[in-house]
Amino acid sequence: MKVPNQCSIYIVFGKKKARIPVNPEELEIKYSTDHKKYDVLGIGQIVVPKKPALKEVSWEGLFPGDLAASYVNSRAKQPEYYIKLLEKALKKKQVCRLIISRSGLYDTNMKCVISGFEAKDKGGEPDDVYYSIDLLEYRPCNPETVSVVTSAPASSGISGNSTVQAPGETPRAIDMPVMRVGATVIVNGVYCYDSNGAKPHGNANNITTTVKRIVSGNPYPILVGHYGWTQESQLQITG
Repeated sequence: MKVPNQCSIYIVFGKKKARIPVNPEELEIKYSTDHKKYDVLGIGQIVVPKKPALKEVSWEGLFPGDLAASYVNSRAKQPEYYIKLLEKALKKKQVCRLIISRSGLYDTNMKCVISGFEAKDKGGEPDDVYYSIDLLEYRPCNPETVSVVTSAPASSGISGNSTVQAPGETPRAIDMPVMRVGATVIVNGVYCYDSNGAKPHGNANNITTTVKRIVSGNPYPILVGHYGWTQESQLQITG
């Protein structure tokens, strides 16, 4: 008689709910972040918190040929059944659902896509298929309506520079550009050999380039492209 397993892993494909026949020894869930780091003039390195990145779930397991073995979950099917389901999901770009039911603990229930699947046959085990799988959290993406500033004709009764937005929509805040390494800038003015203002000097006229380094406290603290060091007042951030 089989002892009931305390953990069940299911992958739901549309109306088909497939239980993993043998629970893996390890199951990894990654909770990553998408925080951004910048070098800011006068402050140094800062971090800007962002929303959590997509969760990643992965494990290595076995599709057994012997369905009567004690370690196999009830109602298991032959390896071919699971391999065909996973191959179809990859080819059809299916969004599926991962359900991990843990007895007495928290459960996992998330929409996902299969980002990787490998199957392996081992010598001496002709009926078994070993595999590894990677699942990536799926988030539906709906287009956002944003406010657009436009000049309306005088006959329309709307004053110039009015904000036009869809009913019920909230205007989005506009992020102000920050001086940082990697920013795209337009340079107008003197640039120098080093951040202390050493010669030779050059004169930039509407040069578009990127910020390479920032050294706080020096007279010319910002290195732009391959040109040289300049002052923040001589830069216009464009991206």
